[in-house]
Amino acid sequence: MSEVSLVQRLLKRWPAKTPPHPLQVVLEQGALETLYQPIIALQSGAIDGHEALVRGQKDSDMETPQALLDAAQLVQMQIELELACLGRALQSWGYPHTAGRIYLNLSAHTLVALSEPKSFKRLEGLFLAYRVPAKRVVVEVTQHRKIKDIAALERCTTALQALGCAIALDDVKASRRSLDLWLRLKPAVVKLDSRMTQDLQNDPDKAKVLRTLSNLAFKTGASLVAKAVEDAEDLRIVRDAGVHLAQGHFLGFPAPAAVDTLNLRARNVLAEKWTPPEPPSRPGDLTAADSGLQKLVGMRWFD
Repeated sequence: MSEVSLVQRLLKRWPAKTPPHPLQVVLEQGALETLYQPIIALQSGAIDGHEALVRGQKDSDMETPQALLDAAQLVQMQIELELACLGRALQSWGYPHTAGRIYLNLSAHTLVALSEPKSFKRLEGLFLAYRVPAKRVVVEVTQHRKIKDIAALERCTTALQALGCAIALDDVKASRRSLDLWLRLKPAVVKLDSRMTQDLQNDPDKAKVLRTLSNLAFKTGASLVAKAVEDAEDLRIVRDAGVHLAQGHFLGFPAPAAVDTLNLRARNVLAEKWTPPEPPSRPGDLTAADSGLQKLVGMRWFD
Protein backbone atom coordinates (compact mmCIF):
# COMPACT_ATOMS: atom_id res chain seq x y z
CA MET A 1 0.00 0.00 0.00
CA SER A 2 1.38 3.40 -0.98
CA GLU A 3 1.97 6.10 1.60
CA VAL A 4 -0.55 8.34 -0.20
CA SER A 5 -3.39 5.82 0.01
CA LEU A 6 -2.58 5.14 3.68
CA VAL A 7 -2.77 8.85 4.50
CA GLN A 8 -6.10 9.14 2.67
CA ARG A 9 -7.55 6.26 4.68
CA LEU A 10 -6.35 7.77 7.94
CA LEU A 11 -7.82 11.17 7.04
CA LYS A 12 -11.19 9.58 6.33
CA ARG A 13 -11.15 7.81 9.69
CA TRP A 14 -9.83 10.73 11.72
CA PRO A 15 -10.68 13.89 9.76
CA ALA A 16 -9.08 17.13 10.84
CA LYS A 17 -11.29 19.12 13.16
CA THR A 18 -12.25 22.54 11.87
CA PRO A 19 -14.03 25.09 14.00
CA PRO A 20 -17.76 25.24 13.24
CA HIS A 21 -19.14 28.22 11.40
CA PRO A 22 -20.61 30.82 13.81
CA LEU A 23 -24.07 30.29 12.28
CA GLN A 24 -23.86 26.59 13.05
CA VAL A 25 -23.10 27.46 16.67
CA VAL A 26 -26.12 29.79 16.73
CA LEU A 27 -28.41 27.05 15.43
CA GLU A 28 -27.00 24.33 17.68
CA GLN A 29 -27.32 26.52 20.77
CA GLY A 30 -30.70 27.93 19.78
CA ALA A 31 -29.25 31.43 20.17
CA LEU A 32 -32.21 33.12 18.50
CA GLU A 33 -34.67 35.63 19.91
CA THR A 34 -38.22 36.28 18.73
CA LEU A 35 -40.15 39.54 18.76
CA TYR A 36 -43.84 39.82 17.90
CA GLN A 37 -45.40 42.79 16.12
CA PRO A 38 -49.20 43.13 16.15
CA ILE A 39 -51.26 43.23 12.96
CA ILE A 40 -54.48 45.20 13.42
CA ALA A 41 -57.93 44.86 11.84
CA LEU A 42 -58.69 48.46 10.90
CA GLN A 43 -62.49 48.37 11.01
CA SER A 44 -62.70 46.88 14.50
CA GLY A 45 -59.35 47.75 16.08
CA ALA A 46 -58.96 44.10 17.09
CA ILE A 47 -55.63 42.31 16.89
CA ASP A 48 -55.71 39.90 13.97
CA GLY A 49 -52.38 38.36 14.87
CA HIS A 50 -48.66 38.95 15.29
CA GLU A 51 -45.77 38.68 12.89
CA ALA A 52 -42.85 36.73 14.37
CA LEU A 53 -39.54 38.54 13.80
CA VAL A 54 -36.51 36.43 14.68
CA ARG A 55 -33.13 37.97 15.56
CA GLY A 56 -29.77 36.77 16.72
CA GLN A 57 -28.79 37.42 20.30
CA LYS A 58 -28.32 41.07 21.24
CA ASP A 59 -24.83 42.55 20.73
CA SER A 60 -23.69 39.50 18.75
CA ASP A 61 -22.27 39.55 15.22
CA MET A 62 -25.52 38.01 13.99
CA GLU A 63 -28.02 40.17 15.82
CA THR A 64 -29.81 41.46 12.73
CA PRO A 65 -31.95 39.33 10.40
CA GLN A 66 -29.81 40.42 7.44
CA ALA A 67 -26.61 39.25 9.16
CA LEU A 68 -28.20 35.85 9.81
CA LEU A 69 -29.41 35.57 6.22
CA ASP A 70 -26.08 36.63 4.73
CA ALA A 71 -24.25 34.03 6.82
CA ALA A 72 -26.77 31.34 5.91
CA GLN A 73 -26.47 32.01 2.20
CA LEU A 74 -22.68 32.05 2.43
CA VAL A 75 -22.53 28.54 3.90
CA GLN A 76 -25.66 27.25 2.11
CA MET A 77 -27.71 26.87 5.29
CA GLN A 78 -30.67 29.10 4.45
CA ILE A 79 -33.23 26.31 4.76
CA GLU A 80 -31.84 25.20 8.13
CA LEU A 81 -31.84 28.80 9.37
CA GLU A 82 -35.42 29.47 8.29
CA LEU A 83 -36.74 26.26 9.84
CA ALA A 84 -34.85 27.04 13.07
CA CYS A 85 -36.37 30.54 13.12
CA LEU A 86 -39.83 29.11 12.50
CA GLY A 87 -39.41 26.59 15.30
CA ARG A 88 -38.15 29.26 17.68
CA ALA A 89 -41.12 31.51 16.85
CA LEU A 90 -43.61 28.69 17.42
CA GLN A 91 -41.91 27.68 20.67
CA SER A 92 -42.00 31.22 22.04
CA TRP A 93 -45.58 31.71 20.87
CA GLY A 94 -46.56 28.73 22.93
CA TYR A 95 -49.68 26.73 23.52
CA PRO A 96 -51.41 29.15 25.96
CA HIS A 97 -52.24 31.69 23.23
CA THR A 98 -55.85 30.96 22.32
CA ALA A 99 -56.69 33.93 20.10
CA GLY A 100 -55.15 35.57 17.08
CA ARG A 101 -52.85 34.23 14.41
CA ILE A 102 -49.09 33.96 14.12
CA TYR A 103 -47.50 35.19 10.90
CA LEU A 104 -44.36 33.24 9.99
CA ASN A 105 -41.86 34.20 7.28
CA LEU A 106 -40.54 31.61 4.85
CA SER A 107 -38.72 32.52 1.65
CA ALA A 108 -39.90 31.26 -1.72
CA HIS A 109 -36.50 29.52 -2.03
CA THR A 110 -37.13 27.47 1.12
CA LEU A 111 -40.74 26.69 0.21
CA VAL A 112 -39.62 25.38 -3.18
CA ALA A 113 -37.02 23.19 -1.44
CA LEU A 114 -39.72 21.81 0.88
CA SER A 115 -42.26 21.20 -1.87
CA GLU A 116 -41.64 17.46 -2.15
CA PRO A 117 -43.69 15.31 0.30
CA LYS A 118 -40.69 13.94 2.22
CA SER A 119 -39.19 17.41 2.72
CA PHE A 120 -42.57 18.95 3.52
CA LYS A 121 -42.88 16.68 6.57
CA ARG A 122 -40.05 18.68 8.21
CA LEU A 123 -42.28 21.74 8.05
CA GLU A 124 -45.45 19.95 9.12
CA GLY A 125 -43.60 18.39 12.05
CA LEU A 126 -42.80 21.79 13.55
CA PHE A 127 -46.49 22.68 13.92
CA LEU A 128 -47.10 19.34 15.63
CA ALA A 129 -44.05 19.63 17.88
CA TYR A 130 -45.06 23.00 19.30
CA ARG A 131 -48.80 22.29 19.41
CA VAL A 132 -49.81 25.31 17.36
CA PRO A 133 -52.92 24.55 15.27
CA ALA A 134 -52.31 25.11 11.58
CA LYS A 135 -55.52 27.14 11.31
CA ARG A 136 -53.85 29.81 13.45
CA VAL A 137 -50.75 30.01 11.24
CA VAL A 138 -50.22 32.44 8.36
CA VAL A 139 -47.16 31.58 6.26
CA GLU A 140 -45.72 34.69 4.62
CA VAL A 141 -44.04 33.97 1.28
CA THR A 142 -41.02 36.28 1.17
CA GLN A 143 -38.20 36.91 -1.33
CA HIS A 144 -40.34 35.74 -4.22
CA ARG A 145 -39.28 38.30 -6.80
CA LYS A 146 -36.60 36.17 -8.53
CA ILE A 147 -38.10 32.71 -7.98
CA LYS A 148 -38.36 30.70 -11.20
CA ASP A 149 -40.00 27.42 -10.16
CA ILE A 150 -43.48 28.83 -9.53
CA ALA A 151 -45.03 25.35 -9.91
CA ALA A 152 -43.00 23.99 -6.96
CA LEU A 153 -43.82 27.07 -4.90
CA GLU A 154 -47.50 26.55 -5.65
CA ARG A 155 -47.27 22.86 -4.62
CA CYS A 156 -45.87 23.82 -1.23
CA THR A 157 -48.37 26.62 -0.57
CA THR A 158 -51.23 24.33 -1.62
CA ALA A 159 -49.97 21.68 0.81
CA LEU A 160 -49.84 24.28 3.59
CA GLN A 161 -53.38 25.36 2.78
CA ALA A 162 -54.47 21.72 2.95
CA LEU A 163 -53.06 21.58 6.51
CA GLY A 164 -55.20 24.59 7.41
CA CYS A 165 -52.56 27.34 7.18
CA ALA A 166 -53.33 30.62 5.47
CA ILE A 167 -50.89 31.92 2.85
CA ALA A 168 -49.73 35.53 2.75
CA LEU A 169 -47.82 37.04 -0.15
CA ASP A 170 -45.31 39.53 1.24
CA ASP A 171 -43.85 42.72 -0.28
CA VAL A 172 -46.39 42.99 -3.08
CA LYS A 173 -46.01 45.90 -5.46
CA ALA A 174 -48.31 47.14 -8.21
CA SER A 175 -46.28 45.17 -10.75
CA ARG A 176 -47.35 42.61 -13.31
CA ARG A 177 -45.19 39.94 -11.67
CA SER A 178 -46.66 40.59 -8.21
CA LEU A 179 -50.20 40.55 -9.52
CA ASP A 180 -49.59 37.39 -11.56
CA LEU A 181 -48.21 35.61 -8.49
CA TRP A 182 -51.14 36.92 -6.44
CA LEU A 183 -53.54 35.35 -8.94
CA ARG A 184 -51.54 32.09 -9.15
CA LEU A 185 -51.10 31.41 -5.41
CA LYS A 186 -54.51 32.76 -4.30
CA PRO A 187 -53.22 34.00 -0.93
CA ALA A 188 -55.63 34.78 1.88
CA VAL A 189 -53.48 37.77 2.83
CA VAL A 190 -51.56 40.23 0.66
CA LYS A 191 -48.92 42.37 2.41
CA LEU A 192 -47.88 45.46 0.52
CA ASP A 193 -44.30 46.56 -0.02
CA SER A 194 -43.57 49.02 2.78
CA ARG A 195 -42.56 51.74 0.29
CA MET A 196 -46.16 51.89 -0.87
CA THR A 197 -47.43 52.94 2.57
CA GLN A 198 -44.71 55.31 3.74
CA ASP A 199 -45.30 59.07 3.82
CA LEU A 200 -48.78 58.73 2.35
CA GLN A 201 -49.90 62.18 3.41
CA ASN A 202 -47.34 63.76 1.09
CA ASP A 203 -48.04 61.51 -1.90
CA PRO A 204 -51.69 61.39 -3.00
CA ASP A 205 -50.89 59.00 -5.87
CA LYS A 206 -50.02 56.31 -3.33
CA ALA A 207 -53.47 56.61 -1.79
CA LYS A 208 -55.01 56.05 -5.25
CA VAL A 209 -52.91 52.93 -5.69
CA LEU A 210 -54.01 51.70 -2.26
CA ARG A 211 -57.67 52.12 -3.16
CA THR A 212 -57.21 50.20 -6.40
CA LEU A 213 -55.32 47.37 -4.70
CA SER A 214 -57.94 47.28 -1.95
CA ASN A 215 -60.58 46.71 -4.64
CA LEU A 216 -58.49 43.93 -6.15
CA ALA A 217 -58.16 42.30 -2.75
CA PHE A 218 -61.93 42.41 -2.30
CA LYS A 219 -62.48 40.80 -5.70
CA THR A 220 -60.02 37.98 -4.99
CA GLY A 221 -61.17 37.37 -1.41
CA ALA A 222 -57.85 38.44 0.12
CA SER A 223 -57.13 40.69 3.09
CA LEU A 224 -54.79 43.56 2.30
CA VAL A 225 -52.11 44.54 4.84
CA ALA A 226 -50.42 47.95 4.92
CA LYS A 227 -46.98 47.79 6.52
CA ALA A 228 -44.83 50.58 7.98
CA VAL A 229 -47.75 52.69 9.24
CA GLU A 230 -45.83 55.17 11.36
CA ASP A 231 -48.21 58.02 12.26
CA ALA A 232 -51.85 58.93 12.78
CA GLU A 233 -52.43 60.60 9.42
CA ASP A 234 -51.06 57.67 7.43
CA LEU A 235 -53.25 55.36 9.49
CA ARG A 236 -56.31 57.44 8.53
CA ILE A 237 -55.37 57.32 4.83
CA VAL A 238 -54.82 53.55 4.93
CA ARG A 239 -58.15 53.02 6.71
CA ASP A 240 -60.06 55.32 4.34
CA ALA A 241 -58.58 53.54 1.31
CA GLY A 242 -60.34 50.35 2.42
CA VAL A 243 -57.24 48.46 3.53
CA HIS A 244 -58.23 45.65 5.88
CA LEU A 245 -55.18 45.21 8.13
CA ALA A 246 -52.14 47.24 9.13
CA GLN A 247 -48.92 47.04 11.08
CA GLY A 248 -46.23 49.51 11.96
CA HIS A 249 -44.67 51.32 14.90
CA PHE A 250 -47.67 53.61 15.36
CA LEU A 251 -49.79 50.50 15.95
CA GLY A 252 -47.28 48.56 18.02
CA PHE A 253 -43.56 47.96 18.25
CA PRO A 254 -42.05 44.46 18.01
CA ALA A 255 -41.87 43.05 21.55
CA PRO A 256 -40.86 39.79 23.26
CA ALA A 257 -44.48 39.02 24.16
CA ALA A 258 -47.70 39.19 22.15
CA VAL A 259 -50.19 41.87 23.18
CA ASP A 260 -53.92 41.51 23.71
CA THR A 261 -55.10 45.04 22.94
CA LEU A 262 -54.21 47.88 20.60
CA ASN A 263 -52.38 50.87 22.09
CA LEU A 264 -54.41 53.92 23.09
CA ARG A 265 -53.11 56.36 20.46
CA ALA A 266 -54.07 54.03 17.60
CA ARG A 267 -57.42 53.20 19.22
CA ASN A 268 -58.25 56.90 19.36
CA VAL A 269 -57.63 57.26 15.61
CA LEU A 270 -59.69 54.21 14.71
CA ALA A 271 -62.51 55.38 16.99
CA GLU A 272 -62.98 58.55 14.94
CA LYS A 273 -66.19 58.76 12.93
CA TRP A 274 -65.67 57.72 9.33
CA THR A 275 -67.52 56.07 6.45
CA PRO A 276 -66.08 52.81 5.11
CA PRO A 277 -65.57 52.85 1.33
CA GLU A 278 -68.09 51.06 -0.86
CA PRO A 279 -66.82 47.66 -2.09
CA PRO A 280 -66.56 47.15 -5.86
CA SER A 281 -69.79 45.94 -7.43
CA ARG A 282 -68.39 43.43 -9.90
CA PRO A 283 -65.34 41.18 -10.35
CA GLY A 284 -62.34 42.72 -12.04
CA ASP A 285 -59.44 41.66 -14.20
CA LEU A 286 -56.06 41.82 -12.49
CA THR A 287 -54.17 42.28 -15.74
CA ALA A 288 -56.39 45.16 -16.82
CA ALA A 289 -56.08 46.71 -13.37
CA ASP A 290 -52.30 46.43 -13.61
CA SER A 291 -52.35 48.39 -16.86
CA GLY A 292 -54.57 51.03 -15.28
CA LEU A 293 -52.22 51.37 -12.33
CA GLN A 294 -49.29 51.99 -14.63
CA LYS A 295 -51.15 54.88 -16.24
CA LEU A 296 -52.04 56.23 -12.79
CA VAL A 297 -48.61 56.35 -11.21
CA GLY A 298 -46.12 55.80 -14.02
CA MET A 299 -43.45 53.16 -13.57
CA ARG A 300 -42.05 53.79 -10.11
CA TRP A 301 -43.91 50.86 -8.48
CA PHE A 302 -43.35 48.49 -11.37
CA ASP A 303 -39.77 47.36 -10.82
